[in-house]
Amino acid sequence: MEKNIYGLILCGGSGTRLWPLSRENLPKQFLNLYGDKTLLQHTATRLLNLIPLMNLKIITGSRWSLMAQDQLKNIFGELPENFAIEEPCARGTCPAILLAVEKLLKSGATDEDIFIITPSDGAITNNKVFTEALKIAVESAQAGNITILGIEPTKPDTGFGYVKGGKKFPGGWYEAEKFVEKPNIETAKKYFKSRQYFWNGGIFIFTPRDLKRELKKADENLYKIFMAGEIEKNFKDLKNISFDNAIMERAENVAFVPLINSGWSDVGSWDALHEILDHDENENTLTGEIINLNGHNNFIYSPEKLIVLNNINDLVVINSPGAIFITRRGDSQEVRNVVKYLKENNFNQAL
Repeated sequence: MEKNIYGLILCGGSGTRLWPLSRENLPKQFLNLYGDKTLLQHTATRLLNLIPLMNLKIITGSRWSLMAQDQLKNIFGELPENFAIEEPCARGTCPAILLAVEKLLKSGATDEDIFIITPSDGAITNNKVFTEALKIAVESAQAGNITILGIEPTKPDTGFGYVKGGKKFPGGWYEAEKFVEKPNIETAKKYFKSRQYFWNGGIFIFTPRDLKRELKKADENLYKIFMAGEIEKNFKDLKNISFDNAIMERAENVAFVPLINSGWSDVGSWDALHEILDHDENENTLTGEIINLNGHNNFIYSPEKLIVLNNINDLVVINSPGAIFITRRGDSQEVRNVVKYLKENNFNQAL
């Protein structure tokens, strides 16, 4: 029997890490931050280099389902039936993934088919590199491994989980020796220097056969619910847990494929976006009508209003319809403190 490849896009998250553009009612996956597409549209387009549209699904909540489908209709036209798999409530990525696999198995997928799971809100600027790595990951999954794409670190970073590489296999994938939670900065520096550790970007490739094997070892009760085809029925009572915590950290047959020079970013901050976008000769990234006189290393976003900078360095300036955000380059992760302040002081119209 010919094996099918399915692509499942996790599109249920909300967040404000890219405030003031990303709001509670407009998460970053729905934003156009580079190129001519939103992050969700870029993600779906990348997957269609390897799978047909009829095998693509989004996993989302009812709050985002229509917006996600509308954005993808804008680039693909009519979508397949049952394109969106809706979570009854938010329960983390593990229950969400199990729900989607359960539904596809009930509708004709087999234990030998390949499932590619990817977040909707990341960026990859070199799609060719991504597709080639994904092809190797599919072969690794066919060989019996739950496989991830390991992102080559560009710096010591405490914001990611890491995977340590081990033995290399002839097909081009590596044994994943161990997973490590987000480290402190000194540990991250050691990992970066060793060149043996890769970031875990949350992209998983597996067959239902191998998922069942690892789930049984990791959580016997959850395994029984899944095998009974009752994930959806019991969804609201399931533990809120990530796929990494529930399965990957306990799994034994795990491999990873290095994703190198892909321009990958989780777009977790304005600084992270600055790193992957084009710069001018003075390391500025400018979007909109910007006059920049003698400025260096700035990230300026203002598509609707002229901004003039004079002898300004190392700034992030985000001019959105509802608010203007200004901070120093390197400090944009602290937008969480800004959002917290706005919530605590009832600036709800800005959130």
